[in-house]
Amino acid sequence: MVKKLLVQATADEDRFLQSHADSVRQSVADIWAMRAGLELSVSAGYAIIIRELLETGAEKPVLELCCEAAADEIGHAQLCLDLAERIDGRKRAWPAPASLHVPNYAGLASGSLLTALHLVAMSCLNETIACVRLLEAIALAQCPSAKHALQLILSDEIGHARSGWAHLASRHVTAAMKLQIAARVPDLIDASMTSLIEENASIPTEEFAIWGLPSVDIARAHAQKAVSEIVIPGFERLGLAVQT
Repeated sequence: MVKKLLVQATADEDRFLQSHADSVRQSVADIWAMRAGLELSVSAGYAIIIRELLETGAEKPVLELCCEAAADEIGHAQLCLDLAERIDGRKRAWPAPASLHVPNYAGLASGSLLTALHLVAMSCLNETIACVRLLEAIALAQCPSAKHALQLILSDEIGHARSGWAHLASRHVTAAMKLQIAARVPDLIDASMTSLIEENASIPTEEFAIWGLPSVDIARAHAQKAVSEIVIPGFERLGLAVQT
């Protein structure tokens, strides 16, 4: 279900927006509008993973979580556009279609291991990291609508992260597969961090944090915290001996 921002802005938000120059609000709104396209790319990624899970096998709850994630990310895209319009008053077009790069792994063209790697990268890594980053962004945000949008997105991302952990814990990921996944986790982490830096390169300074947009350096620090405190311990709990 597509989640909308509140139709009416509060008096506090009106004062907050009016306290910033038009040029600042436009720059912030442009970043949020750009993020709509990123949300759609995540939806497309889940669509591919759903097909792979149906072909190679998965528990019903995992399929349900991934299907919900694909739909949720479309809602997140609309939420980003609504927030951009709230900030600078300009209505923006729906993102144009874009090709999706699906990671390739040496020696793997298809099969259960490739499916598991795709879901581990998407959910155990990217979405788990996103949960930590969103919590930190909410704490820093001062724009009421931005804080609200981040809270709505976080409420969904928790379930998205669960899909990967649930699949990793299921009978569809064997002990032999876990050994192979564990060997590739360092590269998956590097790829996730590289993508995060690229996506946040347009936020070079800390001033954007009040708009729900922490700088690239803050985003990197929060991601590293998530990896060390949640992701790696999670892998270890599920029997993956990850060398970092």
